[in-house]
This record gives sequence, structure tokens and C-alpha cells, in this order.
Amino acid sequence: MSVDPTPIMPNATFASLRAGGKIAAMVLASVLLMPPQWMLMRVTRGRVAFVLPRLWFGCLRWALGIRVERVGTPRDGGGTLFVGNHVSHFDIVLLGSLLRARFIAKDDMERWPGMRVIGELAQTLFISRRRRDAASVAATVAAQLRPDHDLVLFAEGTTSSGEQVAPFKSSLFSLFLGQPDTGQATTLQPFTLDIRSVDGRALKAGGDRDGYAFHGAMAAGAHVKHFLRLSGACVRVVFHSPITIPPGTDRKTLAAQVHAIVASGLAGDGLAGDAGRSGATDQRT
Repeated sequence: MSVDPTPIMPNATFASLRAGGKIAAMVLASVLLMPPQWMLMRVTRGRVAFVLPRLWFGCLRWALGIRVERVGTPRDGGGTLFVGNHVSHFDIVLLGSLLRARFIAKDDMERWPGMRVIGELAQTLFISRRRRDAASVAATVAAQLRPDHDLVLFAEGTTSSGEQVAPFKSSLFSLFLGQPDTGQATTLQPFTLDIRSVDGRALKAGGDRDGYAFHGAMAAGAHVKHFLRLSGACVRVVFHSPITIPPGTDRKTLAAQVHAIVASGLAGDGLAGDAGRSGATDQRT
């Protein structure tokens, strides 16, 4: 009988225990909060139906060790479309803990394990990207821009490394621009997600950006497993000043305008963009 002489590394053992503890905490939060959310949604799907999902996302963010540096203030009056960049699948947890909003996601995500149930309880709006479905999707999204509902749109259409903001897909903006004869304007608030540190090490000091960012040919399962073994990450969220979009606005012009605002949030260590100019404070949670 041979014995493997290779010792078990203490750091590897601790990382495995950490991952197990995070999973246990997330399962516990889900068991406690999902049933009452299911019952609440049998009664209402208004603003109050976003209270428990926000608490649930907050518990998940705490368990995952994701800290937030918030710059600016998200609009909290309902009827807002939040538009920004997309760095990781963990962005959903992060933003879900800060906003009472529905996420717009590709309909193929609905086939992911457990996503149909989670999406239903969080009131996620799954949409088709197929050209033939464009008209029906636009009508569905327009109907969800209600005074008691906010929406979150990741306008790049995919995730990126977060070093730069990828070009925005102007076709996504056509979903909510509406028709000129409706007379209704859309309130849009750009936001920027900027990774500051991963596993306790600042990116400017050599921190592992890809420990949080998910992009390219990365495998989702392996990426989640790796992040669970880390202590967490710190992400700056810049909420820029809201803007009013009148019906009939050119979608390509709007996409370029919002892209420039979102990209300005990656400009440096100061309070970036118009969020900084409006005198916003930097809050850590």
C-alpha cells in the first residue's frame, strides 16, 4: 500500500472550507426567504414584492464577500431604466442588493439550473434576441416600464473584463424608446461597475481581475468555484445623474451617449463622471 507523501496545503484546505461556508450561508438565506417571497407574489407584484429579493441578494452578497463602494445615488421613484456595463454573473447579486428592480436577461439563461425559479421570484424579464421576435419583445419591455417597476439593462449584451466598456448594442435601446406618438419619455440612469480589488488585493497592486470578472472563453462553473474559494471582491458602483429620453430618440445616438457616460466611470480613482460633479459621496457597504 502506497501513501501519497504530498501534504495537504493549509491554504487549500482553508479555501475549501471557506467555499463550503459560503454555499451553506447562501442555501440558508434561500430556504428562509424564497418561500415567503413566493407567497407574497401570489398577492402582489408591485414595489413591495422587491423587498425580499433585495434582502436575499444582500445576504448572498454578504456570503460571497462582495463589498461595494457606491458613488452617487440610484433613483428610487420607480419607472427607471438603469443601464450600464456587465463584468460578471455576480453583478446580479451586487445590483440586486442595491436596487428594487427587475433584470433584463437573455431567454436562454432561463434554461440554466434553478434559474427559472429564481427568475420568477426576482421577477426577471427574460427576452428573446431573435430578430423575428423584436416587435413582441419591444412591446413586452415597454409594458414593464411602469411607475412601480425599475429595470436593469446590461447594454453590452455580454460580460467583459471591466478594463474598458465594450460597445453598447443600440438594438437593445430600441426596446424602451417607445413610439413618438405615445408622448411618454423614459427616465434612464447610467451606472458603471468598476472592480477595485479581488481577494483582498487591489487591482492596481496586482490583484486578480479575472477572479471576479467573467468573460471570453471562461467556463461559468469553474469561475464560480474559484471565486467561492477567495475572500471576495470590492466593486465600485457609480450611479450617474438620471437623464430623460423623449420618445423618438435615435437609438444609435443614445447608445453612444450613454456609453460615453458609463465609460467615464472608469476614468480614475476620483469620483468619476457626472456622479462626481453632482457632489455624490462614496459609501462602502
